Amino acid sequence: MPYYALLVLVHVALMSGTITYAVAEKSLDCSFYNIKNNYLKFEDVVLDVDNETTVPPLTNYYNSGLEKVSVSYVEIVDNPYVSVHESKSYNRVFLNIKQINEMVEPSRRSEFYYNVKLNLHCDNRAIVEMYSSIRLIDTNNHEPFFDKPRYTYNLISAYVEDFQRQLILYPVVATDYDVTNVEVDFTIEENAYFDIMYGGVVPGTLNKKHYPKLVPKTHGKLLTERIEVEIGVTDVGTPPRRNVTKLVINPPSPPAPIFDKTFYVGHYYKNHTFVINETPELAEGTTYYQTRVTIIIDGERDQNNFISRVENEKIVIESNDQLDSSVFFQNNYIAYELKATYVNVVTNLATASRATLIVEHHHDL
Repeated sequence: MPYYALLVLVHVALMSGTITYAVAEKSLDCSFYNIKNNYLKFEDVVLDVDNETTVPPLTNYYNSGLEKVSVSYVEIVDNPYVSVHESKSYNRVFLNIKQINEMVEPSRRSEFYYNVKLNLHCDNRAIVEMYSSIRLIDTNNHEPFFDKPRYTYNLISAYVEDFQRQLILYPVVATDYDVTNVEVDFTIEENAYFDIMYGGVVPGTLNKKHYPKLVPKTHGKLLTERIEVEIGVTDVGTPPRRNVTKLVINPPSPPAPIFDKTFYVGHYYKNHTFVINETPELAEGTTYYQTRVTIIIDGERDQNNFISRVENEKIVIESNDQLDSSVFFQNNYIAYELKATYVNVVTNLATASRATLIVEHHHDL
């Protein structure tokens, strides 16, 4: 039989109806003065910004001996935030409540209470379980924050729906530690591609972490330009607190073209013929992207002596004009740059790489 108050209702069925008899409550073996049930009421509240709060009960005297059994001592059961302090000389008991750790306590929409269980150890060695709830006043002293100051996504497809798939794998996450906040509001800087809405709580985070959800303004629209916008998060506390992060989305660019060699050697003869024995090739091929190959001298300007074109994924280099005789006889060779460029025909983005073309001058035929 437990020591807390018990009320037994006995129902006796009669022909004329049902009569209910109330059996008297079982008295507690020991208790605080004038407390006859198992609930100890506190009217004091705790502020979450205080390091420690001492809360005395309204009826804080031990049983004075007029009852059957007195209280020997009081202990707190399994509550890391609450401890008991007894004043034997005045037969008083106080509860010392520490500041809660809002990073590990689950957040909730309702108010937060310290739920306290006290064991009263009676002089007759009985133990009386008593309970209390002490309200916490939660101030909005934690501002929400994003896990990263900048989120960058390099897309492999130009469709906005493909970005949403990346967002699921590598989400934007905002954290708010306030114990009575379980939802935040997200905003996004005006742009042509996305709106934003609340996406829910990150599972297993004690309602502390939250997802935003980006919704395409136009389904099927292509991302053909780099996007850099600000995302904001605001908590629902009073006063509301806000923080921001940057969202960067890079549309798909082609991979850099890779020459199969770092340099190539061509031969220019006195009769103005040009021969190159090793045809330059791009290791990645030229099937999927628009490909341009130009010949540059001095790192700045195209020249007209040689031209290049792409045929069957190979680079064809030909002489376009006769070399000036003075240049031909003054230099044994001239070094040119081969610049290969891949262009994405959807986004019009391009990447380039370079190799060296050495043209040797031969004075024989």
